[in-house]
Amino acid sequence: MFNSHQRLLSKKIKTLLMSACLVGGVQLLIGCDSPSSSTADNDNAAQIDKNTEASVPSDSSASVETDAMTTNKESNTAATSLPDDQVVSPSGYQKLSFGEVVTPERLADLGLTKQASDNDQCYYVSDPKQQYMDKAYGERASVLYQIIDGKVALITIRDPSIPFYTDIKVGDSVQAVMDAHDDSLTYAVDKYAVGGDYYNLIANVNFIIIDDENVGEALTADNIKLDNDNDNDNDTLPIQIEYHLKGGQKLSANTITETDWTVETKRALQGQVESIDIGIPDAIYLVEGCS
Repeated sequence: MFNSHQRLLSKKIKTLLMSACLVGGVQLLIGCDSPSSSTADNDNAAQIDKNTEASVPSDSSASVETDAMTTNKESNTAATSLPDDQVVSPSGYQKLSFGEVVTPERLADLGLTKQASDNDQCYYVSDPKQQYMDKAYGERASVLYQIIDGKVALITIRDPSIPFYTDIKVGDSVQAVMDAHDDSLTYAVDKYAVGGDYYNLIANVNFIIIDDENVGEALTADNIKLDNDNDNDNDTLPIQIEYHLKGGQKLSANTITETDWTVETKRALQGQVESIDIGIPDAIYLVEGCS
């Protein structure tokens, strides 16, 4: 009986030991697997964070690039959206209009000074604060106003930085001038440049020529008519633009008539804009200016 009881006890002990081993084995397996699983999860999370961090600079760069493009666009828009009185146009420039009566008090209010001249009927004024450096002449006035019989008659642009309403500036090519006016220009060689190296291109802004017999010598109320369909409805004076170009060549005639103004003739034009005049025809056709 003792032996039977001993054998039963021994069997129970073995069973308990086997159970303990099984439990211990499972815990050991769990203990071994848990760090490995945790490490893998951490590695995956780290990789995700790394990928996320790597993508952030790219997104930021794209954002910066977009912001820069927007800024440049706004800057360009601002540059082409200057106040009207800061752009030379058929309406005038800086609070002075064509045909406006000019008095010494008015000049003083605008900070304009008279150029050296003994001619009280025709003279030039300029703003001492608007100067530029010319390679040939040194410091010069950027803009000149020509006053004839006490009224604003002409504005001359000599500085490349001065904005003009046609978007043409000093230094631009003759082709740019032609494109800006759809080739609707009159050609004439400068009186003192018989070789054609200096010449002028003239555009009519807000009037129609009804009698061109004396065009090139004079325009009067008898041979012109204001164009009511022009873009400057407030202008009551005929206005012309004269582009002075250098670097040209001799063409077939000093003044090219409309019938001679062919594609071949236009293609033969060369040179760059040296200065721009805008004003009434009487001032445009003054060969000697106020001399």
